[in-house]
Amino acid sequence: MKSYNPPTATYRIQFHAGFTFKQLKEIIPYLHTLGISTIYASPIFKATPGSQHGYDVTNPHMINPEIGTIDELREIHQLLQQRDMTWLQDIVPNHMAFHAENTRLYDVMERGPLSPYYYYFDIDWHHPDFAGKLMAPVLGKPLASCIGDHEIKLGITPSGFTINYYQQVFPLSVTAYELISDQLVDSDALPVTKLFASLYQRATAGTSLDDWTSQKRELMAAVKDLGILQALVDKVNNNTELLTKVLARQDYQLTCWSDADKAINYRRFFTVNELITLRMETQEVFNEYHTFLHTLYREGLVQGLRIDHIDGLQDPETYIERLRQLFGRNCYIIAEKILEAQESLPYKWALQGTSGYEFLSFVNHLITYQKGLLELKEFYDSLLASEGGSNSSSGMASYEDIVLEKKRLILERHMGGEWENLVRLCYTLKLADARVNRDLLKEAIGLFMVCLPVYRLYPGPGDTAVDELVVATFARMRSLNRSAEPAILLLEQWWEENKLPFLMRLMQFTGPLTAKGVEDTTFYVYNALLSFNEVGDSPATVPVNFHQLMIVRQQQTPHSLNTTATHDTKRGEDGRIRLNMLSLFTEEWKELIGKWREMNQPGIKLNDEYFIYQSIISGYAGSGNSGSGYSGSSEMSPEFIERLQQYMTKALREGKVNSSWSSPDEEYEKKVTDFISRILQSGPFLETLLPFIEKLDSYAYVGSLVQTLVKLTAPGIPDTYQGTELWDYSFVDPDNRRAVDYSVRSQLLKDISGISGPALFEYLEAHKKQGAEKLYLTWKALHCRKHYPNLFLEGDYLPLQTSGTNVLAYARVYKQEWAVVVIPLPDQQPVTASVLLPTGAPVRWKNIFTEEEIEGKGAIEADLLFKKFPVALLIPENI
Repeated sequence: MKSYNPPTATYRIQFHAGFTFKQLKEIIPYLHTLGISTIYASPIFKATPGSQHGYDVTNPHMINPEIGTIDELREIHQLLQQRDMTWLQDIVPNHMAFHAENTRLYDVMERGPLSPYYYYFDIDWHHPDFAGKLMAPVLGKPLASCIGDHEIKLGITPSGFTINYYQQVFPLSVTAYELISDQLVDSDALPVTKLFASLYQRATAGTSLDDWTSQKRELMAAVKDLGILQALVDKVNNNTELLTKVLARQDYQLTCWSDADKAINYRRFFTVNELITLRMETQEVFNEYHTFLHTLYREGLVQGLRIDHIDGLQDPETYIERLRQLFGRNCYIIAEKILEAQESLPYKWALQGTSGYEFLSFVNHLITYQKGLLELKEFYDSLLASEGGSNSSSGMASYEDIVLEKKRLILERHMGGEWENLVRLCYTLKLADARVNRDLLKEAIGLFMVCLPVYRLYPGPGDTAVDELVVATFARMRSLNRSAEPAILLLEQWWEENKLPFLMRLMQFTGPLTAKGVEDTTFYVYNALLSFNEVGDSPATVPVNFHQLMIVRQQQTPHSLNTTATHDTKRGEDGRIRLNMLSLFTEEWKELIGKWREMNQPGIKLNDEYFIYQSIISGYAGSGNSGSGYSGSSEMSPEFIERLQQYMTKALREGKVNSSWSSPDEEYEKKVTDFISRILQSGPFLETLLPFIEKLDSYAYVGSLVQTLVKLTAPGIPDTYQGTELWDYSFVDPDNRRAVDYSVRSQLLKDISGISGPALFEYLEAHKKQGAEKLYLTWKALHCRKHYPNLFLEGDYLPLQTSGTNVLAYARVYKQEWAVVVIPLPDQQPVTASVLLPTGAPVRWKNIFTEEEIEGKGAIEADLLFKKFPVALLIPENI
């Protein structure tokens, strides 16, 4: 039996055709030297061709050939095993790609109810608008127009007949065979008639997918006179009426892509038509989907699992229980779960913890000057008010009001089909009858989804936390719409009576609504301080005592990941800290904004202009990072300008105020991108911008080191997103998936590890802008963790008292092992505080960063600790 072996430190790798198993093998020695224990791999299973992320799985039973083979994975396992390293695998149980290479889905489209995968996907076959067909929202315009313009055609392949729409290929459903074969009138066409009869017979014989695929190829290859087949295809394609009839016989219904916003009969991932969800709550689906993954685990190629988007599953608790039964209690398993403020991971879930978004929020607030943060929010509100601007389509509004408005916008404009399906489900389940006003019921359901303050709930008996959130949600609903009271009362009654089939279905849509309404809309509209517009965080989050948060974390989820950057974060972890330092310079920031607005003559919306200024500050990486910032002359590098322009175009479309993905305002977008190009080539602007960034960095560099050290030593398992061991000033994806230069990192680490004494700190200072201090800190602290694994995985968290407010300190204690962390907090005042040590603490310490020996009889002076290096990690000298 495998023993439980949690990671000591994970390193996130994003696999795709540009970074494969081959490239990973090359950097394993570097990661081991850095102190990483575990490769945290993005999905490695077959995905849509060219996928940059792997979450669009097409076949969970094979390795993605674009990134490698099973034999290469075995080679990697050998390399990892030699270094006592492990593999944490990201898995995607909620959805697969709506794509031709998803043979399970295309078998459903081809054989309909005859397919063994007919109930594999979350499809409502009884939806009144689709008459037992799967909706396929792939067309650029209505079906009739596509047929009339000859954009849809019947085709032939060695694997059978197809329906083709430009480059997209769909299978011809067997239900259309008879109609097509009826077009054969010549006696010479008997072989083709037999072909269709044989195909239909094989399709209806309960044939497995693999056998059906091979038999189709055999039957198609047996037809010698291909001219007859082509003539038949041409006949259908040249007859619009006949082609229309053929399409009507399919087990799927081709529709315009935008129709899915109004009516849909399959559950999507968020609002992405190209991702279709699974009925993972069904035991048979669970068993089939995890077969190959379990084989990898049994072989020892995988030691842990990270569950993607667990909130999309109908019953996460049952899914986790089944996963535990399959993989055993010693498998390290965490889930992607975004916890709102004061929300905790459900205690019944048999998980080691989460992927760590809540930790990002804790640290983000810790490394912000709270008084200045409030001033920035007030300035933002007054700025927009004075200009008659708005961060809402309905005038000036609070962050909370904007969240409600944007969630409502997503519900009405992009999730109307899902909303209607929920209403219809109420009647199908006989929870409502003809006496219930349908419009009021729809409004009540919509209000609940919009007002729910968390991503989702987990209905069930006796959960006090759920009950409290439900009460708060209904109170907010009534404050917004008293006229819907009869339906609100009915919905409230269903919660009291625990009507699980409906409530669990409802909860599968509140998460996507929140993600799209908040993360992908509000976060691009409310721009008071962008560093808090972050996955797992929020501009509305009220900071809680950090020590208390860490004590609870150690008690409840000590093996959750501590993350500060992921593939989903909105901006780089160090760009976020630099933005936080604006809280120290609020007056200067206000003056600069006024000067820049007058100087730059924007010609764009004030809210977008303010977003751009913050984005420049968070994304500028200086001349130390090639192509990422200032070129050293009078303008920014062309690459940085292009990256910012691409990011801003995405931000505008996500915000859905002045442009959108569905209706891009290209004229306005060009005004914005032209504005970016103009100001980043403006000498006067750069002459005021760059010195200010330098000033911010004098504090932000320290703040970033604080963030890194806390991640590495606080309760939890530190996770490093690829490349962020150096400064990270990336924008949201795809920008944060750019190639990482590991040769630079490996050489820098080699240089650092070969220097000691005063020369080391001279080197770190000389390479500060490159991120040498961050790499040095990461290397030293990770090896400290590896040397004392129990201390950091299981040790108690002890808050330490300090005599000043700008220093925070804590100890980790496990039996006789100790470690003390001392960090400065954002403040313009010099550090003069003492750190008080508890009774029983060691007296003699060593700072692992400076190698200095420190004697602490009851207290340690923080300013002495920070003379050579701005943060401190102390271990007893005699250990």
